[in-house]
Amino acid sequence: MIIKKDKSTIQNYFQDNSGVSGAHADFVAIAEKEDDIHKFLVEMSKNKIPVTIVGALTGNTASGLAFGGAVLSLEKLNSIGEIKQINDNTAFVTVQSGARLSDIKLKAYKNGWMYPPDPTEQSASIGGNISTNASGARSFKFGSTREYIQALNVIFSDGSKSFIERGKVFADKNGNIAFSTDKGVKHIKLPQYKLPYIKNAAGYYNYPNCDLIDIFIGQEGTLCVIVEAVLKLIPHFKEVFGGIVFFDNHKDGYSFVNEIKIISKKAKTEKIKDSINPMALEYFDKNALDLIRDNYPTIPLKTDAGIMFEQDVYDNNADLLIDKWQDVMQKCNIDLDNVWFASNLSELEKFRVFRHAIPEQVNEMVKKRKMPKVGTDFAVPEGKLSDIVNFCQKEFEASGVFNLTFGHIGQNHLHANILALNKEEYEMCRKLYTDIVCKVVELNGTVSAEHGIGKLRHIFLEKMLGRQGFKEMAEFKKSLDSFAILGQDNMFPKEYLYEKIGADKNGYWEIIE
Repeated sequence: MIIKKDKSTIQNYFQDNSGVSGAHADFVAIAEKEDDIHKFLVEMSKNKIPVTIVGALTGNTASGLAFGGAVLSLEKLNSIGEIKQINDNTAFVTVQSGARLSDIKLKAYKNGWMYPPDPTEQSASIGGNISTNASGARSFKFGSTREYIQALNVIFSDGSKSFIERGKVFADKNGNIAFSTDKGVKHIKLPQYKLPYIKNAAGYYNYPNCDLIDIFIGQEGTLCVIVEAVLKLIPHFKEVFGGIVFFDNHKDGYSFVNEIKIISKKAKTEKIKDSINPMALEYFDKNALDLIRDNYPTIPLKTDAGIMFEQDVYDNNADLLIDKWQDVMQKCNIDLDNVWFASNLSELEKFRVFRHAIPEQVNEMVKKRKMPKVGTDFAVPEGKLSDIVNFCQKEFEASGVFNLTFGHIGQNHLHANILALNKEEYEMCRKLYTDIVCKVVELNGTVSAEHGIGKLRHIFLEKMLGRQGFKEMAEFKKSLDSFAILGQDNMFPKEYLYEKIGADKNGYWEIIE
């Protein structure tokens, strides 16, 4: 274990993509082997010192930023094991949590396999991806990180270890689970709040009869330290093509997406091989496209929205699939002169750079303005997207604050970014976000579909789960982290971990352990 205390050498552990400032810790502990973590957590629990777990610090909800206590960095635990083929359609690879997503994807690709989750930030660590259940553009077809986690090696704050395999342990009908560790059996009971049955990364996973492993995916470093994971790989596609379709009216873009979704759903249900079934369906509004127009001056001037798609090909039917895409475009009255086509992986990579340029430019603006980004991560049920988009547009127009929207339209999951210039605008942005969240909850959606809650979105998760939900989360956390040292203030306010014994005349609570 490497311990760093000098302030000048640990400053880089106090910055991420959230724009939040003021992070600090007494020291940074860099684990060099698994046993380091075991000993460290026992010591921290004994002294009740808060621990914030970090990997690549690429998150945007400040979940990896410490505000006191210690930082536990897993950056040196970055090994990637050999790929083991299970059958023609599946392979496994064991990776340590500090391994970079880009390195995992590259090794899989060189061996003819693919790790499908595709978050924007390719330099992220796999541990961070698992802790937030990251997904990305290709989740329309392949789903989120959760679907590709076969096993986890975890260490709890009492120093106990557990190797958790998918399909081995499940919750009973009352949410009770018992599982083994090297120090005995742990008994836990899941929170009782209800989560929506859509793409979701808000709250501890508690769906009926859930697999034990899923509880530790998306827990944002609050329940345990994920040391190692066994990932599932699938065969890499043989060919790929895609395009960016530009629309004079964003509603025409929605109609095009709906047509593709209907065809894709039928292809999956009826297992039709020679059918449109894209990996990704991505949306960009006018402001998002204008933000990068200087670098892409050939974007049509009248464009109100853009839709990017990626189609993977496994058989020798690329030409047939291209014809089918063009047929749908003609059906939707799309002018093919307003379509950029990519016919291979190299060309499509340029489109992916185009797509990633938008959030990258937003992050640069956040850093320059030194104001936290207010960015939605909502998803709504099928048929509700136009309701929430129309609501957002009215709110944005009334506020006059600069905004842009992009994201995973195939899953009704959009990122509306509201960028403040100063503190006054920032408060206005937070109010706007709260109003949007209330509408999302009204539509039975989720306040976070992939980025998690972190330290910035407590108030929004409260709108979704209520204070009772926070209490249930706190009790559940303490059943696995009895001294509540891990990831304090992630997902819910840390005050819920303590006993409130009454307010004084000014309304302040005295907090005791």
